[in-house]
Amino acid sequence: MKKKIKKNIFLLFCLIIMFLLVGCSTGDISIISSGSDEMAIKAIADRVKSAIENKDVDMFMNNISLNYSDSRGGTYNSIYAMAEDMVGEIENAEDMAGSYGVNLAVSSAITNLLITSPTASSDFTLTVNAKFLFITVYSYSMDFEVMYQKEGTDWKIISLLEID
Repeated sequence: MKKKIKKNIFLLFCLIIMFLLVGCSTGDISIISSGSDEMAIKAIADRVKSAIENKDVDMFMNNISLNYSDSRGGTYNSIYAMAEDMVGEIENAEDMAGSYGVNLAVSSAITNLLITSPTASSDFTLTVNAKFLFITVYSYSMDFEVMYQKEGTDWKIISLLEID
């Protein structure tokens, strides 16, 4: 009888240890998920940069949620119109700069990223440099406060406000 009780206690102890280990591994999975979420959000900056360099409005809009709305009344459609205007301005600037031998270079950066899944926020800086050979002759930066939302497995921008 004592052997049976000891065996049952041992089995119960093993089950408790197993549940604790599974619980710990689940914690590690969420840490890995946070890291992959951070990388996915930071990849948005690269995709926005590429979209601007390629003057591709659809590539830009792939980063914007269909549920986009901001405190200034912006919607998905108004962001689409803004992106089209921005591409037009970049094309005009490139035409003018190109005639003087000036090249435009775009860079982007996400800072102050805070992920509180399923949402996140960050600062986002987009910089356009006009370069003649290797010398920057003009630089213009735009800073934004950005809100993201996880939609399925992808992160999308749900609000984008320029910081004045």
